[in-house]
This record gives sequence, C-alpha cells and structure tokens, in this order.
Amino acid sequence: MRENAKKAMAVLFSLLGTVLGLYIGGYWLFVRPVYWLFVGFRTGTLTAHILIINIIKIFVASTVGGGIWCIFDIIASQFRDLPEDDS
Repeated sequence: MRENAKKAMAVLFSLLGTVLGLYIGGYWLFVRPVYWLFVGFRTGTLTAHILIINIIKIFVASTVGGGIWCIFDIIASQFRDLPEDDS
C-alpha cells in the first residue's frame, strides 16, 4: 500500500471516530436527553422513569463518546504504524 493511501486511511478513520463519538456521545446521549428533560419539565409530563433514564444517559455520554473515539483511533494507528514496503 502506498504511503499516501496509508495516511489517507488513518485520517479517514480518525475523522470518522471523532464525528461518530460526537454524534452518538454528544448528541444522542447528551443533548437529546437534556432537551427531553427540559420539555418534560415545561409541559408537566416528566416522570421518575424518564428522569432516571435520561440522567443515566447524560452520565454515560462522555464514556461512550470517548470509547468510540478510542476504538477508531486504535484502528487509525494501525494504518499510521505500518512498516514501509521495500519493493
């Protein structure tokens, strides 16, 4: 595999991990639960079940987002650290 292709794959996986980590950890597990807690509180439909589930999602958000980013960074490092071909 050529050097430029290796670098491109490493950058691609690194960017994909960052975007997925932010989307899943930041949006799906942090922003949306905070929004639904706010909406439930404002409309008076907030129950204990909804409150507990959304608080758990908010606390787990950074761990899940960071875990996704780490997995994709490990995959990207496999392309960064490939030995050079002598042929």
